[in-house]
Amino acid sequence: MEFSFKTINSIPVLYTDEFYNEEELDAMFYEAEKIRQLDLLTSDSTSGATIQVKNKDTGEIKTEGLSNNQSVWFDKIYAGEKRLSDTLRIVSKIYDGKLIDYLASLHPYFITMRQNKRTGTLLSYYDESEHYKNHRDSSFVTVLTWLYKEPKAFKGGEFVIENDLKIECVRGRVVFMPSYALHSVVPVVMPKDKIGKGLGRYTVTQFVEN
Repeated sequence: MEFSFKTINSIPVLYTDEFYNEEELDAMFYEAEKIRQLDLLTSDSTSGATIQVKNKDTGEIKTEGLSNNQSVWFDKIYAGEKRLSDTLRIVSKIYDGKLIDYLASLHPYFITMRQNKRTGTLLSYYDESEHYKNHRDSSFVTVLTWLYKEPKAFKGGEFVIENDLKIECVRGRVVFMPSYALHSVVPVVMPKDKIGKGLGRYTVTQFVEN
């Protein structure tokens, strides 16, 4: 397995298209699509990263969400029964000891994955015009996996780190990065006849925490 290694503003970013096999990707996509069809995804923008905005005229402070997508925590869906989720079983391989040794050999920051074993796992879905503004995650390492139905029906959806490094959304691509890195998702563009049919951009995000 080969990783591309990029550094942006001294922040290490690793990604690969070889992390999961086709069977694993199909299983994760099937589960993601089932969750969408069951209408378990929500579009509450304040459930993700937020900012405090002060009204210049009234002085009132409001909380505004930075996300414009649909999402749900796997941990909430499978509370107490995580073994029922194929996705949670498959993505747990990020804690393989040999993998962590390899990542740490590329950059020492990733040794934090050995020291912190708690993980929150979020499913996000992006359809027409949906995006995520610049934000930082409150964890140690963020691991993202991208899924979609082939052939790819959308454009956009690129992942941008520190306003400079743009990573294309490729099915099965996995990105490892420090959670403090500033990052965003470019708006997804869908043909009118494809909107609302589950043909957009899925992301499985793991937040490695203490």
